[in-house]
Amino acid sequence: MSKIPFGLRSTVVAAALLGAAIQVQAQSQPSADDKKSDDSKLETVVVSGMRRSAESAQTIKQNSDQVVDSIVAEDIGKFPDKNVAEILGRVTGVQIQRNNGEASGVIVRGLGGIVTLLNGREFFSDSSRSLYLSDVPATMLKRIDVYKTQEAALPEGGTAGVIDVRTNRPLDFKDAQLVLSARGERRDKAKTNNPDISGMASNRWKTDLGEMGALIGLSYQRGQYHDEVGFVGNPESIVVPGRTNPVLGTDSMGRVFNLGDRKRVAGNFALQWKPNKDAEVYLEGFGTRIDHRYQQSFLVGGIGMFNDGAWRPVAGTVITTKPGTDNLDTATNTNYAGWGFTSTQAKHDEVGNNQLALGGNWRVSDRLKLSTELARTRSAIDWVNRILDTGYSPTSTVAAVRGGGGYIDYPGLDLTDASNFRINGGVDVRGRREGKSTDWRADADYDMGDGFLKELSTGVRLAKRDAMSISTNMPWTTSFPAVGQTLSNFPGIYEVSPKTYGDFGVKQYVFASRDWLLDNGEAFRQMLTGSTALTPYDPMSLFDDTEKTSALYGRAKFGFDAWGVPVSGVAGLRVVRTEQTLRGNSRDASTNVITPVLVDTSRTDTLPTLSLRADLTPRLVSRLVWGKTIERPNFVDYNPGQTNTPPGGGVTFGTLAGGNPNLKPTESNNTDLALEYYFAKTGSVTGTVFEHKFKNRVMTQTTQTTINGVPYNVTQPVNVTRANLHGYELSYRQFYDFLPGWLGGFGMEANFTFMTGKQTQPDGTDGPFLGQSKKAYNLVGMYERNGIYARLAYNWRDKFLAEAPYRSTQHQLWVAPLKTLDLSLGYELTKQMTVSLDVTNLLNQAYHDYFDKDPSLVRDVRYYDRTVAVGLRWKL
Repeated sequence: MSKIPFGLRSTVVAAALLGAAIQVQAQSQPSADDKKSDDSKLETVVVSGMRRSAESAQTIKQNSDQVVDSIVAEDIGKFPDKNVAEILGRVTGVQIQRNNGEASGVIVRGLGGIVTLLNGREFFSDSSRSLYLSDVPATMLKRIDVYKTQEAALPEGGTAGVIDVRTNRPLDFKDAQLVLSARGERRDKAKTNNPDISGMASNRWKTDLGEMGALIGLSYQRGQYHDEVGFVGNPESIVVPGRTNPVLGTDSMGRVFNLGDRKRVAGNFALQWKPNKDAEVYLEGFGTRIDHRYQQSFLVGGIGMFNDGAWRPVAGTVITTKPGTDNLDTATNTNYAGWGFTSTQAKHDEVGNNQLALGGNWRVSDRLKLSTELARTRSAIDWVNRILDTGYSPTSTVAAVRGGGGYIDYPGLDLTDASNFRINGGVDVRGRREGKSTDWRADADYDMGDGFLKELSTGVRLAKRDAMSISTNMPWTTSFPAVGQTLSNFPGIYEVSPKTYGDFGVKQYVFASRDWLLDNGEAFRQMLTGSTALTPYDPMSLFDDTEKTSALYGRAKFGFDAWGVPVSGVAGLRVVRTEQTLRGNSRDASTNVITPVLVDTSRTDTLPTLSLRADLTPRLVSRLVWGKTIERPNFVDYNPGQTNTPPGGGVTFGTLAGGNPNLKPTESNNTDLALEYYFAKTGSVTGTVFEHKFKNRVMTQTTQTTINGVPYNVTQPVNVTRANLHGYELSYRQFYDFLPGWLGGFGMEANFTFMTGKQTQPDGTDGPFLGQSKKAYNLVGMYERNGIYARLAYNWRDKFLAEAPYRSTQHQLWVAPLKTLDLSLGYELTKQMTVSLDVTNLLNQAYHDYFDKDPSLVRDVRYYDRTVAVGLRWKL
């Protein structure tokens, strides 16, 4: 069991305990009077149906001291989405992006600085700052809280907010629970059937030692996916004979397959003990194990251009442009001895995440409550990337910009014949990233009574975080004996691609086999280097950081009447001491000497917060929330190591590249003004105006300097001076229970977000935020009646700037508006059994990006799987 995360091993132990507990339950059921008395003292959560879910989420938002949006489970294990990232796409102001077969990146109000918590505790993926939210299965969730404002009791580190993922505990339920669910998922482009199986068992019982509870959850998901791209290369100014203006085009086009097979096992457990009504002790854990084999398989072909100081078409290449523009439309040459190659990057990620927490709460008196918790978190990834390139020689090329992407075809050349491909080169690289933390907190809350001061709270959090990353750096290899030989001489090492989805020319082509490359590492290294030995890790890739934080906070709740209007608020202050030990290596390329680098840094941040709430009427609430937050740079950005490469080989300047141990955290002063009208238990209209003022945002900068009379380009992350973001959010939710008969089952959720802002670029000029859409909205139609439920969710996101500058060019890369439509249907066959149908990407929407705000100057088009899942859920 050495490879099983500790959280999963603990889950198995908890399962055994729970099995025995359920047997005891049948013999020691409390009486009805005991239940009644007990239930009056315990806070229970029983969630069933869309209305109850909406009601619970609305209650959380209405009663919170902060600006918060929540999603609450309709029932145990009942979400139409597979993971947390997909669920968050329905929250006001939150945008997600899909790739590699699932939702991945999550941003709040156009910002990525998010603290991710699991049951209130900080969680992360390997050496990064936040958790990869797709790793948390939806079936384990109780609710998700998205805090868009900070307060003193929450962990620091999120300028965009805090996402707290909450799982169930056994004492949340009145009695024993057993839930099993199974889904079969069909993906249209991958043409695969994938299982999604989960189960949860929970029980509570009385003993002479007090009330006890145990819960166990397990989940298994497999996703075999197919993403594909039709791309156009970097835009170049092409001088075409007979034209006054140059054509803005490219020298290459091609296809990319992203094909993968991800297996994810997750487990959680929770044990609770309440020796009496005023005390509780709990032990809970969460763990995941991910085995992800995937590939990026490129086909890149030249389209008849050459560069002799200026880009020009080769003889015989006929070029046309898009009507009314100078942008390339087609490039055709029927007698072209051109070039083309394929490249398979075969990747294997093995990931383990786990967290274990022991805590307790004690109500010392009617006024004083104490709590404490100790948590241990570990996360690691071992990755492999084996690349093999092959070349082919077309004699006729047809290329075009079509459907938002690049069309390329080779009349007369059979790209499914391995004898038309020769081996060009390859590389075998690997690496490991890991993170671990130990953190302890203690909190005290004191009820001050009915005066101006309502409650005083204080707490302390001590944490030690380690983050490490190292990898190999094998040089690209082109001198081994197989170079120049055709693939047909190596049976088993290649395969023919699946057929592409769109009409972008080449439908299938030969590429190196992912499975062969991953399963035959020694044979591949023998081919490349003549040795089966693994390449040693490169010390220049290493960073190994230790970060210790000591946080002390205090907060005071207060309340008063202002002209007959009840006003309440919370004033808080969090003081954080951060001490860092940053380790890396530097190399002087002129001597090849590697020198260890160690930098110690420390700083203290003072983070005040204030929230005010006015209950204008029992249904109308206004809020004003202000606070200062910080976001620490990524650990890789701190790397003190620096590589010095002097000029040579015709290059007249040297390069210095590395991290920056002197980086400061990004600071943000955030203000939110909200007005919320709650006209029914499941009916509300809310609006929020927000502003973020940033200082010291981190960006990458390249500058020029002179060292011993030699010019150098220095590339490293730096703090930029300022950035501002402001906007507003509107949200509406209602179930139309007042309609007659079956029409009363309808409901709607709608939200809209507008954002705008700018930030200082490293060169001192102002530019837009990367990744920020100016407008975004969600429309969700719902129905629930007579055992039938349905949800149709449409998500739209405006264009946004993805990269500036794009790679090494002076161009900007923009992404066109994104839109998705997802459907969920279900029917309760019995009170215990429900059947469901879930469809994602119903409209088969494509992802488009383009250069310099010109949609006709395309870069690529991407298509993702449409998934259809049929599920069966059984609840005891």
